Amino acid sequence: MRFQNFNEVIHSAKTKPPITLSVAAANDIEVLKAVKEAVEHGIIEPILIGKINQIAEIAEKIHFDFMPFKIMAAETEAEAAYLAAKSAHKGYAKMIMKGAINSTPFLKSVLYKDFQLKTGRILSHLSAFEIPGNEKLIFMTDGGLNIAPNSLQKMEIIINSVDFLTQIGIRNSKIALLAANERTSEKMPVTMEAQEIVQLIQSEIPKGCVIEGPLPLDLAISKESLFHKGLTSEINGDADLLVVPNIEAGNIFGKSITYFANGVMAGIVLGAKVPLVLNSRSDCAKAKLASIALGAIAAHSTALEISSHKVS
Repeated sequence: MRFQNFNEVIHSAKTKPPITLSVAAANDIEVLKAVKEAVEHGIIEPILIGKINQIAEIAEKIHFDFMPFKIMAAETEAEAAYLAAKSAHKGYAKMIMKGAINSTPFLKSVLYKDFQLKTGRILSHLSAFEIPGNEKLIFMTDGGLNIAPNSLQKMEIIINSVDFLTQIGIRNSKIALLAANERTSEKMPVTMEAQEIVQLIQSEIPKGCVIEGPLPLDLAISKESLFHKGLTSEINGDADLLVVPNIEAGNIFGKSITYFANGVMAGIVLGAKVPLVLNSRSDCAKAKLASIALGAIAAHSTALEISSHKVS
């Protein structure tokens, strides 16, 4: 199932029981707006962590009755992140969200060895884009976390993303490793690396998935470009997941979508035992709500997998 837009994601998430979400440094108006909407949709039950007076002031301003939910006081970013991660470690929360906090202490708390939230996989960032005029959501990795991953790290990043897409119902995903040219050349190391990854990863991703690279962006997303250039592609201009060569490419791609094309970007960090909702502090409430909804769907899928393993 491909989602056309974030409204479809939210609708899918609200058909399932609410997931407990711990919010590190919830004293932020856009975060609380998104949390309020997610509560009203029945997607989450939040644990709000941060400066209680500020949370209360913001909640009053946006008419959010937060009193039925658990509140935890934290005066610093590090304390808020620690308590949010601890709530997941204890099993109280099935998802963690970054609020008014820097990404470094937020992620550091997840990696705290005593919390056992690590899986042995690399942590990686997955973006989802709702783009005006596009017929479906487009996903991109990794434009937010790993700076210059090597080939093996990129393979782990791809596997993280494909697993997540499967969890939210997107099976047989089409994966494009982006480069400036579809032809391999030693003068363009990214093209050589993409070819190597495609050859090595075939046995690591689910059957039915298609992975190609190197591919320039136009050939990954446009059937017309393939036709005009007289080229053929298994992805056929219909990629679900775009894999960028480094963080700069992903950062520029993402900000171009949001600032030039009026797109909305949701963000999730993968590789931990629970989904991590990681948006920029400047993102709007809609982007944060979409991220919560994506994480909630994945969290439900993970819970079902664990339950089935127990039964068997």
